[in-house]
Amino acid sequence: MSTTAIKIQSEDVAWRYIEEALEGKYDNDVVELDFNEWPSFHVNVKGDRYDSTITTSMMRSLVDLQGHLNRVYAEIIYGKSAKSLTAEERSSLEIVFKVEKGSSNVVADLSGFFAELGKNAMEKMTGKQVVTVVLGAAALWASTSAYDHYLKDKQKSAEEKNRHEITVQLIKQQPRLMEIQNANVAAYTNILKSVPDADLVTTDKVTLRKDEIENITKQERQSTELKRIDDLYLISSLKIKQDSYKIDVLRVSDGRVVPTELFKGHLSMDEMENIMRAFTNEKPISLNIVGRVRGEEITSANIVGVNDMANGEAVAHANLTSESSDI
Repeated sequence: MSTTAIKIQSEDVAWRYIEEALEGKYDNDVVELDFNEWPSFHVNVKGDRYDSTITTSMMRSLVDLQGHLNRVYAEIIYGKSAKSLTAEERSSLEIVFKVEKGSSNVVADLSGFFAELGKNAMEKMTGKQVVTVVLGAAALWASTSAYDHYLKDKQKSAEEKNRHEITVQLIKQQPRLMEIQNANVAAYTNILKSVPDADLVTTDKVTLRKDEIENITKQERQSTELKRIDDLYLISSLKIKQDSYKIDVLRVSDGRVVPTELFKGHLSMDEMENIMRAFTNEKPISLNIVGRVRGEEITSANIVGVNDMANGEAVAHANLTSESSDI
């Protein structure tokens, strides 16, 4: 078994190696990941209260960000919560945030964190798994900072569309990355929520105006409503509970991850076989789903049909928006 050293200096390079791994490369290799000042964390906040200062709420969001990264490490290395980490591990994973003089510009080099993650993953994973899981987690972190799903009227380039397709394949092969990606978005959103009075917030890739910041953070104050979100979905994981099935699905049209629940007895045996066949064959399936939606966020969802059928009867094409509650 040969040892392959992979040096990563940018997001583009990372995605290239991930695509190669998804195609079957590195499976018989020992892969050593060398992160060279990538990925990073960067946020610049402008506003009346943000001139060489950081508020308490913003400091708290940065502490929460460290906690998120610790949970990513624990999930990938141990499959457990961050409580399982030793004091020595926590110290080795600690991020140093730098605040530049004359601004509320906060930067952190995350390459050390992901290098530590990759070093310990080598003992438990094949080369292909190291690339798809560790490098995949780093690339998803970097892509999250763009907030593409919040910015409207943005034309997707051919490269971005290709990357979306790679992301779908990545999460299909490594379902654990789905929860990590959701947590990435939550971590960045938490930072934006900590600076609600900012005029501009700039991350590595985009600048968000005050109205865009408000649009993201107001979701916590919005009421929820029931909506049908029928579409083609890939089933990435399926767990059996006492009275239901917990099924994580990925929407093919936009790569959106939707955790769902399906109550036992709601579908016929044939319909359940269609779901199991789609899961084992890794093929898209048309699902009828009712989701509880707050703004653009899907807070919970239930599968109510397969191919417009439930227990042999047609599922109505209703848009359920009449039922809502303040949360």
